[in-house]
Amino acid sequence: MLASAPALAQAGQDAQTATAADAATPASAADAATPSGALPEDIIVTAERRSSTVREVPFSIAAFGGEQLRTAQVFSPAALTQQMPGITINTADKSLSIVAVRGNVSTFRTATLDTPVAYFMDDVYYVFNNDLNANFFDTQRVEVLRGPQGTLFGRNVVGGAIAVITNNPEMRTDWFGQVTAGNAGYVRTEGMVNGVLVDDKIAARFAFSTESADGLIDTPNQSGSYGKTDGIAVRGKLLFKPTETLSIVLSGDYSYTDGNGGAIGLGIGGVQRIPATFGDYDDGEWTNNDFARSPYRQRLRGGYLRGDLEVLGGTLTAITGYRMNDSRAINDDVPVATVVPVFDRRQVVKNRSFTQEVRFASAPGRLSYVVGAYYLSADVSTTNIFFYSPLPGSAVNASVRRNPGVTNITRMQDGNVRSLAAFGEATFEVVDGLSLVAGGRYTSDRKTIDYRAFSTTDPGAIPGFGFPGEVNASGGKTWNAFTPRVTVKYRPTDNVNLYATWAKGFKSGGFVDNAYLNPTIPLEPEKAQNYEIGAKTRLFDNRLDFNVALFQQKTKNLQNFSGAGGIAHTYNGTLKMKGWEIESVLRPVDGLRLTGNYTHLVGNYTDLRDPLVNLDYSGNPAKFAPRDSFTIGASYDLEFVSGAKLTPQADFNYSSRISTDDANTLRLYDNLHDDTRGRTLNARLNYESADGRWTVGIWGKNLTNNYQIVNADDITAFLAVPGNGTTYWKIFTNTPRTYGVTLSVRP
Repeated sequence: MLASAPALAQAGQDAQTATAADAATPASAADAATPSGALPEDIIVTAERRSSTVREVPFSIAAFGGEQLRTAQVFSPAALTQQMPGITINTADKSLSIVAVRGNVSTFRTATLDTPVAYFMDDVYYVFNNDLNANFFDTQRVEVLRGPQGTLFGRNVVGGAIAVITNNPEMRTDWFGQVTAGNAGYVRTEGMVNGVLVDDKIAARFAFSTESADGLIDTPNQSGSYGKTDGIAVRGKLLFKPTETLSIVLSGDYSYTDGNGGAIGLGIGGVQRIPATFGDYDDGEWTNNDFARSPYRQRLRGGYLRGDLEVLGGTLTAITGYRMNDSRAINDDVPVATVVPVFDRRQVVKNRSFTQEVRFASAPGRLSYVVGAYYLSADVSTTNIFFYSPLPGSAVNASVRRNPGVTNITRMQDGNVRSLAAFGEATFEVVDGLSLVAGGRYTSDRKTIDYRAFSTTDPGAIPGFGFPGEVNASGGKTWNAFTPRVTVKYRPTDNVNLYATWAKGFKSGGFVDNAYLNPTIPLEPEKAQNYEIGAKTRLFDNRLDFNVALFQQKTKNLQNFSGAGGIAHTYNGTLKMKGWEIESVLRPVDGLRLTGNYTHLVGNYTDLRDPLVNLDYSGNPAKFAPRDSFTIGASYDLEFVSGAKLTPQADFNYSSRISTDDANTLRLYDNLHDDTRGRTLNARLNYESADGRWTVGIWGKNLTNNYQIVNADDITAFLAVPGNGTTYWKIFTNTPRTYGVTLSVRP
């Protein structure tokens, strides 16, 4: 039975409409054509590899303009959750980004395993899940695609994609500057300079961003605060137009970020029993009781060369990309009054990836098509260093030393991913207003892994964690798949678009992480099948946008990660998800905009058995998938006689309680489970000068200081014996109330 969920048609952009300049600036020559019938406020997207409005795309997509993101203080992928209901992006743990779309989520750190929700910057794929710590600056738009993207969109994925498109150089002189100051020492700057080097031939653009904060998380056992961060990001681009039909862009970027962790703490379920070893324990909200900080640092850099040639009535595009990721993170679990953390885990990541894509998009017509090929080669290196020091009386096997003793296990994984793909999609207009779209992608992924596990404290076996002594192993395997997509589009009037889509997605396999025993056992690839129907409409003389979509998706061989039993491991399962999404924008009078988005998700694991702890989680709800969530917003442009403009804006987003693990045991403790509910109020007041040269705004986020748990790990086994009435959780939370002022200047 076909149930429903989001199509997020037209725009998250209408929550804060992007400027006409943002909507019109092309990402490349190939994207320059503005679709007929588009309004100045419409963001032009290229999710189908040709320019269109969001309303014309026959699957669930949201788009946000660069000016909108700056105004709403959305400077990272994680902040997108303020604008979109039903998705989860949590980067509080800097060694791991948790991204969930329609219940498809990755919570593992194993080398060579892909993420179900892919991240792209200027059409270049980012291979590792902590790449989402990158920020948005000089951004033209962000597109969020829901559901399997198995035909046209870069890397084949089962859950969706986040695509960031940055501004290209233009043949004119321009600049922009912005500075933001807020509480807790928050300072952010952003700037851009654009110039012409050779008239009508060569232009250059340089952009940068810096961000620093002292942190807002209390730390009663140490000086300072958690959440401290410092970062800088720069990007340079050259545009070369040797002819009217050829456009070449060369881009390079670099970013560096360090800090001491995010919003983390301890939650106690059941009897509020605090062991004496916890020392000066404070159970207040947004409080971290660790005695050691959780420092992290990350360097991202790379570049790409893109060429767009108008030929044979269409556009031939070639994109060559290279990315590097070097990052380190430490997470000290469990607050105790000792200098030795109960569970100290450290991760070192070193990734290198090369991508090449070539595609041809034909000219629009009754029959139009896109064909292409894609290549990826990535070297992925991950080192996990675990220091175990459970409390006396805990459930952990006696072979593991008790606090303050330390037992170490180190895992080193060096993997290589090689992917080849050919894809194509054609659109045929059967009769006026009725079109048939059909396409597919053939993907071949070859993965290899070299694995080593050893202990610096116990060279021999550690039975408590299934460690048999030093392990050295190598393995490899190839996975192939064909993923089709078929869509019927019907447009009864110019402002009503109806569609029905059937699509498959594929995420190749990897290697089982199974308690250090045999890390070369292949983990089966995920395969998703999605049915979606939707309507995207603009009615009543452009006063109302109303969009609705319903979907049902089944993901087989779900690559699941678990820490049950205190040991990281992976295994396959099956997920069924269905739901609907309604999105609307109302413009009752000039200058007033009212928005509302609602998502309903119903999903459960139909087959999920953890072989390590011999537990069956079948029937449990999908992790990180709130059953109900919505966002409502309002803005009003008050124009003065002088031409100046004052714009008050506000939005409120709500999400119901979630499950954060396979066992769904958090629901047994209302004091914790209730705090997974989200209720966030944000507001802004902007003043723009009459000549448009400068803007000043005051803003506040999470104004009601709503406390929310966004992830929780059961760590009882390290502290006590489970089942004695008290359960302990390491929790990751949202950020407390923030507020500040922003000044923007342009020529």
